[in-house]
Amino acid sequence: MSSFRLFYIAVPVAILALLGLTCTAQAGGDTPADAAAVVPDHDISYAAKTTLPRWKTDWDQARALYRKGKIGQALVQYELLLQKKSSIDEARWEYAAILMQEKRWRQAGEELDTLIAHNPGSRKYIFARAGVALHEGRFAQAVKQFGALYESCPDGPDAVKALTGLIDALDLQGNREAELPLLELLLLRKPGDPALLQRTGSIALALGKPDKTRTLLAKAITDYPDNANLLKLLARAESQLKNREKAAGYWQRFVALVPDDIQANAWLAGYYLQKGNLAMALRHTERQLKVDPINVDLLLRAARLHKKIGQPGKSLDFFSLYLELVPDDQGVVRERDRLRKELAVNLVTLVQGNNRSRIDRLWQDVGTMTNDRNGVFVQMADWFRTHGKKAELTAILLLLHRQHPADKSINRELVPLLEAAGRMDELSDKPAPDDQDKTEGSHKK
Repeated sequence: MSSFRLFYIAVPVAILALLGLTCTAQAGGDTPADAAAVVPDHDISYAAKTTLPRWKTDWDQARALYRKGKIGQALVQYELLLQKKSSIDEARWEYAAILMQEKRWRQAGEELDTLIAHNPGSRKYIFARAGVALHEGRFAQAVKQFGALYESCPDGPDAVKALTGLIDALDLQGNREAELPLLELLLLRKPGDPALLQRTGSIALALGKPDKTRTLLAKAITDYPDNANLLKLLARAESQLKNREKAAGYWQRFVALVPDDIQANAWLAGYYLQKGNLAMALRHTERQLKVDPINVDLLLRAARLHKKIGQPGKSLDFFSLYLELVPDDQGVVRERDRLRKELAVNLVTLVQGNNRSRIDRLWQDVGTMTNDRNGVFVQMADWFRTHGKKAELTAILLLLHRQHPADKSINRELVPLLEAAGRMDELSDKPAPDDQDKTEGSHKK
């Protein structure tokens, strides 16, 4: 008993015999995809030597128009022919095939129904009608017709074609439970086909059968070690089976082939976080950000991971990106400000007195660490202010003034300091050269 009969709508043998759908019936022929080849490149043969009938002339003209690429005119000519002589099945088949080629599915289906009524045992007509039914959205009809074709001749020359059509119809119908065992049956006929293995493994996984996916693909991956689709399915299957180490191995092999896959990198980021491997977790988080650069959760995770692995400058950059999208998150604002202060405190020893060239160089050096150097220097100014270091504070404020000459809050604090030191002429200085970021707060006179 076939898989079709076991799992699906069984077609009674008596009906199959009545329809003439047997292995001795006409083999499956043209389908919609073959329609361009159905009009012969010669005229109609007619034995009589006397006056030719009008239907022959009409048919020859219809074929000639088709061969010249005049599809619309050819269809009209076929319609006129069939109105005059409706019994010419060969002409009706040519007409139906051209309709299929032009994707005029409803009309093609009507013509095929007429052909099947004339010859219910024609596998060619039923194959074509089932294919048209798929395009029309008549999935139940396609299942029935492809199923009957396969059931009537499961070992015949067109069995794979019928089985494939049945599987496609069930897939479009959304009947995956019915589709899976037929896919496995098709795999017996086409062993090792990577596309078929992928399709079967994917459906098994969707049906909650990861063990079947693993069984199907375990050998195939040795034959196709660089097949990304098979690797991904195996990774997902092992993950569902709670085999995290095996899943990680497959995911790593997969991302070596598809570096920016969101699902793979998300899984690996979580895996390495759980393992405590922060550098690898960060690597896969940043790969996700390449694809989804405004994902606030990923930005925040990247900021915190950079901080934990000792890269405060990069951490500040990601905090800034996050706060551009979520400016009212005061908790993250405080987190960023604490980090700015930590970095600033580590740098204050590099500022000595009023050494402008040294401070300018420090500004550029900090720019290699982070795009948020302005925030870091504001924190440095605050530290010098708190500790009464007026010379250093003045030097930092002068640098900030050169970067942001229109900032009134800087001027209000800087002017009294310069007046007290007799250095008011320094307010007219041009902005400091900045090789790291010409656009960040620079002001050209």
